[in-house]
Amino acid sequence: MTSAKTPERTGSEVASEPVIDIIHFADPFCWWSWGLEPILHRLKEVYGDQIEVTYRMGGMADKISQWRKDYDVADDKSLKSWITDSMSITGVPVDPNFIVKSSAESSWPACVAFKAAELQNKELAATYFRRLMEAIQLKAKNVSEEDVYLSVAKEVSLDAAQMSKDISSGRAANLFGKDREEMNVNFMTLVIMNRQTKKSKVIEGVFTSEQYENAVDELSGKNLNKKTPIDVLEYFEHNPNHLISAKEVAVVFGISELDAERRLGILSEGHLLKPATIGGDKKFWTATSEGRNVKELTMEQLNASHITDTSKTSLKTDFGEVITKAVTGLYTQVALHPDKPYHFPLGKSALLFVGYPELEINKLPESALESFAGVGYPHASNAIKPGETVLDIGSGSGTDVLFSSLRTGPKGNVIGLDITDAMIEKARMNIAKMGAKNVKIMKGDASQIPLGDSSIDVVTSNGVLNLV
Repeated sequence: MTSAKTPERTGSEVASEPVIDIIHFADPFCWWSWGLEPILHRLKEVYGDQIEVTYRMGGMADKISQWRKDYDVADDKSLKSWITDSMSITGVPVDPNFIVKSSAESSWPACVAFKAAELQNKELAATYFRRLMEAIQLKAKNVSEEDVYLSVAKEVSLDAAQMSKDISSGRAANLFGKDREEMNVNFMTLVIMNRQTKKSKVIEGVFTSEQYENAVDELSGKNLNKKTPIDVLEYFEHNPNHLISAKEVAVVFGISELDAERRLGILSEGHLLKPATIGGDKKFWTATSEGRNVKELTMEQLNASHITDTSKTSLKTDFGEVITKAVTGLYTQVALHPDKPYHFPLGKSALLFVGYPELEINKLPESALESFAGVGYPHASNAIKPGETVLDIGSGSGTDVLFSSLRTGPKGNVIGLDITDAMIEKARMNIAKMGAKNVKIMKGDASQIPLGDSSIDVVTSNGVLNLV
């Protein structure tokens, strides 16, 4: 597609058959399954045919009305809140109203349809499962209705007539029943197993790729060849018609979501990708015929499509606790989408409400104000003196570090500490906009601050310490 070559795998010869099996008990209606898609695609890009991903159908809800009662989300508001909170953990957007909008009564017929697809072609069935998830979770189409799941089958070149036969015969339902009997994990889980030794690892509730890659490497004896994904347009070409989010691109290529959005924007401006807004504010991209057929790219497009080592972010953070993942996911959204409604005040109006002087905040870039989500005014005591060194814990998009820099003056120093990549990148952009030479942002955990003792004169925090 482009002039740059994809790096070849290094190490020993590629295995003739998969060494590692990755099993996910899933459901087209399950947002956790949708949230694991970027991880699974990352693993397939890195390890290729040396691994095999298998979807087993767990069957989320036989009767959705009863399932909602069982999970105490019978009212629509509670259900939407649950899905929204879950989305902040995975970072992968869905329409939080999709179950209500679809009027679906059960997720099981869609699961049976997948098993029927698998009887025809396992590779096409995986594509079919992806398209079923997109249809229900993004477009709110009831994929448990026969005409809908058969229509999706035709879109991915499955034989709809044969699918109907395999469903009506009960064959697909029997396979679905076996999957459910064998399911002993939840929908947030991947089972990683060495095909020969049968040794396995079970990883639950992790939506960054490093832990999964470590498990694959360990179970394979570190003998697998690993490819570094570098070409965004090539990835879209290999996944035609998929709705792909910035989060998925970020995970697959090991870059920040903010950087992924920037690159996707450049490529869509050149008509190499097509943007699509789902559910009013959820942005996705798909491949275009222009992108698939282009022979030459501009230098800007080439740089946007090709990922270099200097573009990559650290993927080593293990968020562990669900609360940490939830906070990180939420504030990624705040960094990327400050115009969305949240359950807390945001932006300049919030700054004025908690007491920041308008005259001083007007000295800061607008982009440093729009993602402000603090709960108070930590500068009210005037503790910061000229020339001092200040640490701001939970520095977000840079509002308080830039505000502190006005107090310390050019002879002082201000350090921001945050764990959210999107916020860190946005803060650094805002520091550059303001030309603040004495301000820097570090990535780190507030429970293990990466600074020496007695190196800081003043510590500020705007509510973040409540989460430590």
